[in-house]
Amino acid sequence: MASSVVRVDQRIHSKLRKISENEHRPIGQIVADLVDRYDRDLFWRQMHEGFAELRDDPEAWRAYQDEVALWDSTLSDGLEQEEPYYTKEEEKEINARYAKSQGGG
Repeated sequence: MASSVVRVDQRIHSKLRKISENEHRPIGQIVADLVDRYDRDLFWRQMHEGFAELRDDPEAWRAYQDEVALWDSTLSDGLEQEEPYYTKEEEKEINARYAKSQGGG
């Protein structure tokens, strides 16, 4: 795998080195995990912001709900009784992490 040098200030490097030592993992892996987490958090933040913006426009929100209902009515895939993808606890955890990332809770 190719690698590159990334310059960070000494304070950040010290923190990365400490995490690396504590977790017995290379700094590059720590950075990769942090970037992946940032990317995932950014995706969810933008998704939540988009839905909030949509909800702020009652006409657009109603149109969205109507479209979802239309697609739901055409599904007929036999999975109506299927368990949800996330448990209620997982949904609460996801929402709590999002709220925390926004400076809440």
